[in-house]
Amino acid sequence: MTKIKIFSSAKQLTQAAVTCFVELAQQSIAKQDGFAVALSGGSTPRSIYQELAKSEHQTFLNWEKIHLFWGDERHVPPDDPESNYKMVKDALLKHIEIPKENIHRVPAEKTVHEAAYLYEAELRQFFVEDWPRFDLVLLGMGTDGHTASLFPRSAGLEEEKRWFIGNQVSEIRKWRLTLTKYAINAARNVIVLVQGASKANMLAEVLAGPYSPEEKPIQLISPVNGEMIWMVDADAASSLPENVISYFSGS
Repeated sequence: MTKIKIFSSAKQLTQAAVTCFVELAQQSIAKQDGFAVALSGGSTPRSIYQELAKSEHQTFLNWEKIHLFWGDERHVPPDDPESNYKMVKDALLKHIEIPKENIHRVPAEKTVHEAAYLYEAELRQFFVEDWPRFDLVLLGMGTDGHTASLFPRSAGLEEEKRWFIGNQVSEIRKWRLTLTKYAINAARNVIVLVQGASKANMLAEVLAGPYSPEEKPIQLISPVNGEMIWMVDADAASSLPENVISYFSGS
């Protein structure tokens, strides 16, 4: 099931995403004694992590039962300014009491293929199913339609067996590390965070345009047995046709 929720401001989007994170964590811990989440990089998630770090949320979050993974990572050391891990560390990890063993960092300081294989091995050790059953995967969407580090026309879009791979991005001549489409689609919940007018045209193309995942990789994301929620601000939603908004909002 796919839904869309539109918020009048970035602040409202952040608050709603935090509320959703807390509620899903509480539900998952109550049901299965744990909550496994794949985090996203980017400016929109950063504000969510900063909010989650505030003291008023700590009463409701049992970090000893929460396991943090990364949906994708840049091929840089953990202290590099471009590192998604460093961003989350600065915004969230420094401010909460979470066991070190609950923080599952991508070893991106190693060679790209070694890092991918090591992280996939860690995922397979944690999840005992055919695919990683994350309780929540947080995603963003680029202006080019990419999500995680699944970029347009990249080889990683074709991967059907691996959970986590190195994916070369020809446009920027760099390697990225990322969950694969099937690994993401095995999640119980996927939240896609989209903010700003610069994303408006692509969001309309993705939700209202033709199915062309080679050009718009985020169209590959559709949980097999879970829920997908687009959480977008008004600027990002400004080009969406009314019938599409009504369809995805269930109104």
